Amino acid sequence: MIAAQYFDGRTSRAHPVVLHVRDGHAVLQDDGGDELRRAPLASLRVSERIRRGPRLVTFDDGAYCEITDHAGFDAMLAATGHREGWVSRAQNSWRLVGASMLGLALFVAVSYFYLLPWTAVLVARTIPPSLEAQLGRTTLDSLDRGIVKPSTLPAAEQQRIRDNFAALRRPADPGHDYQILFRHGGGIGANALALPGGTIVVTDELVKLLGTGTAMMGVLAHEAGHVTQRHGLQQVFQASAVGALTAYVLGDVSSLLATVPTAMLAMRYSRDHEREADAFAVEVLRENRLPPAALADALQLLEDAHGARRKESGRADRDDEEDGFFSTHPMTRERINAIRNAQ
Repeated sequence: MIAAQYFDGRTSRAHPVVLHVRDGHAVLQDDGGDELRRAPLASLRVSERIRRGPRLVTFDDGAYCEITDHAGFDAMLAATGHREGWVSRAQNSWRLVGASMLGLALFVAVSYFYLLPWTAVLVARTIPPSLEAQLGRTTLDSLDRGIVKPSTLPAAEQQRIRDNFAALRRPADPGHDYQILFRHGGGIGANALALPGGTIVVTDELVKLLGTGTAMMGVLAHEAGHVTQRHGLQQVFQASAVGALTAYVLGDVSSLLATVPTAMLAMRYSRDHEREADAFAVEVLRENRLPPAALADALQLLEDAHGARRKESGRADRDDEEDGFFSTHPMTRERINAIRNAQ
């Protein structure tokens, strides 16, 4: 028998009782030994075990007993053949809790490094070309509203770069309409930005640094690689993991796409995406009988200019890439070496 507090469901008063199990029935007796009520064991609901909280035995009319003698009650339940559910057993087992935490950590890691990028690719591929082009225009509008200024580059130089890029033989990409636009970069310095839909924004500072020849074509081919593989959209969706997954499952990406222009301007490509775009550019240069080293030379010039800029701003001791081309295109010596070795 087990001491308990009985609540009849009609008043808030607690009645001290003793709980017995007899002939498949739960029997409650008061302090004087009189029977208060009896009920078949099968009609009772037993709450899950909590380490410090009382257990409840609830009758079919809502009345219940509150029991604090866990050890005695566990023995009584075992004698009746009652078995706790696996959830309750897991909650009270440090080994199972530890294993669950380890499993959760493993799931989060696998999701972040594998499931999330895979989902981002799927979502990016669901965007129709017309909507992607609209996103590109919206992003360009955001750029023009204070980040960049109208280009001061001579029209002849602009057209030379456009003509050289148009003459490049590139893999077929019917979903994108490539346009080269020029802007004065100001705070973003020497840079090239691939927008959704195929627009590539080139800053005057980048043209001044690289010129209009093969080095510039290598950078533009690299940006075309980002466009072709929709890296920008993938990065945005990967940064908005919950929204991206919901959009893919429900087939409604409108709410998520509303955030794309702002996210594109703060985007930083992953190193995997940079390597993929580099490989795309190397193949384009080879196809056009141009030296792949031209892209490596362009990156070297950008890195040198970036280092000089850090010295001027008093940040020469820092190796993070916070501005210019490298704010969106992570730079590593490995990339330059890989491109040179690809010749």
